[in-house]
Amino acid sequence: MKDHGKHDFELIFVSFDKNENEFKEYTSEMPWPCLPFGNDTKDILGRKYEAEGIPHLVVVDENGEVITKDGVDGVRSDESGERYPWKPKSLSELWPEKILTKSGLVDSSTLDDKYLMLYFSAHWCPPCRSFTPVLSKAYAKLKAERDDFELVFLSSDQDQTSFNEYFDEMTFCALPYEEREAKNSISKHFGIRGIPSLLILGPVPANGGERPLINKSLRGIIESGDFSDFPFHPKSYGALDQAGGDINNAKCLVVFHENGDDDEQKELIDVMKAVSEKCNDKTGMKFLWALNPNGLAPRVRAAANLPKMSDEPTMIMLDLPDQGGYYVSKETDITIENVMKFVEDPGDRQQL
Repeated sequence: MKDHGKHDFELIFVSFDKNENEFKEYTSEMPWPCLPFGNDTKDILGRKYEAEGIPHLVVVDENGEVITKDGVDGVRSDESGERYPWKPKSLSELWPEKILTKSGLVDSSTLDDKYLMLYFSAHWCPPCRSFTPVLSKAYAKLKAERDDFELVFLSSDQDQTSFNEYFDEMTFCALPYEEREAKNSISKHFGIRGIPSLLILGPVPANGGERPLINKSLRGIIESGDFSDFPFHPKSYGALDQAGGDINNAKCLVVFHENGDDDEQKELIDVMKAVSEKCNDKTGMKFLWALNPNGLAPRVRAAANLPKMSDEPTMIMLDLPDQGGYYVSKETDITIENVMKFVEDPGDRQQL
């Protein structure tokens, strides 16, 4: 691409080599610039550009805006760079003309003025089979209250028969099974890496354009049975069990108080909401409470070597994006002031 002078660009290598000798050996074969070995910037860039696996090639424009995070596939399918910078198609370009309802095929355009929930699932997936009945009931409940949304199943089933059997169990719509290319492209568009996965998009804007992504992690909300916050804009606070991917992708302050009585737990929730509002998303942190003795709480306690449940609350800060770091507070008096102190000075870093 450089030799032919087709494009004005530069490529920078960000190393995840384990030692400097490996780095030197590897970079000796490279014609492009490299970040120095051991530069802390690599961790920041890795989180920013979601480098969960390697090789990972991101293309950004002159303003630093991401064009594609899937440059690896771009290079593999277009070595000459004819289609560079490999800008992905938009959802409206990928979405098929028809969707499948219980009454048959209808035009996708009939959904333009509705919120759109997308459910990525498959009959062969045990967690999917457990969640689908819950989702079907939630859909029916929401439909009884409002008609400004639709839910569409995008199947990862391996054949038409499996799809048909699974779709028969559902109360909502689906992408026709034969739309395999569209389904795979839409999954890739939203970075779906595991199923079941449920997200929600806004309506198509009145003046045209793309549906805005509102929330990419709805499973916990649906399982909670509380749909009062539709269309479920993400909050910087909430229950640990509803946090979804937040605990993997953001720094999270978590307060455990499984043995607290109703008044104590309500007071704790009020404190966490107040701290969240006080921080006003400036920290990028999530403020979570763990009041359920089951669910994620015991697993997080065990991973962080926390003591067993007691009558006193336990406060920690998880920073999984920082290679599994976490911090533990000795404070058991959970007030706005004390939580803010922990936010500002969490103490010594520990490693999961």
